[in-house]
Amino acid sequence: MVMKKVKISIDLSGHNFSDKELTVKADYVLISLTGNPNFPTLSDLLVVLKTKNDNFRSLLAQMEEGNRKVTPEKNQAREDLEKVLRSLAWKIQDISDGDETMIKSSGFDINRTPSPVGVLDQPINVVVKQGPNSRSLLVTWDSVDHALSYEVRFIIAPLTGTSIFTTVTATKCSIILENLDLKESYLIQVAGVGSDPTRVWSVAVISGYVS
Repeated sequence: MVMKKVKISIDLSGHNFSDKELTVKADYVLISLTGNPNFPTLSDLLVVLKTKNDNFRSLLAQMEEGNRKVTPEKNQAREDLEKVLRSLAWKIQDISDGDETMIKSSGFDINRTPSPVGVLDQPINVVVKQGPNSRSLLVTWDSVDHALSYEVRFIIAPLTGTSIFTTVTATKCSIILENLDLKESYLIQVAGVGSDPTRVWSVAVISGYVS
């Protein structure tokens, strides 16, 4: 049987790893690769990794003590650490030739092929409040598993046979609807967006009068 090849994950950005999480990940990679018989040629890069991670950790400690002046240095140190981690990842991908067991032994993660996801669940706990600005409403809801984004549709209440919804897209579980009509109430619904084109809209929520 031909073994399926996998790819190493090199997404080390802030949405995947906070600053502290990145230092922990770097430590784990360093420990996993030190003396690892699968990757004997990476010792020089491991020295660089330790140096970059120690520097990054030191700057984080200074910031935790209240020294915000080192923020630019910390940001640059993070970029340097991400760069050496990616260099290691690319070399490991080449050496392993996509062997999952070898890659996992390095301390890095692998990219998983997403499984097909059907119709998403109905969003719940939709809450509508007055927004931060005049003529605005703040809409929040609970996250929906596997949602890539969300659609929010709204219209002046009550709904009539000629009503036409306005639909906007949100990437997080909240959105501010702006430039609404004063002294009107709005009917609002939310749906998760996934690979399936079907939209399961939340129970309609009627806002208070826009002020």
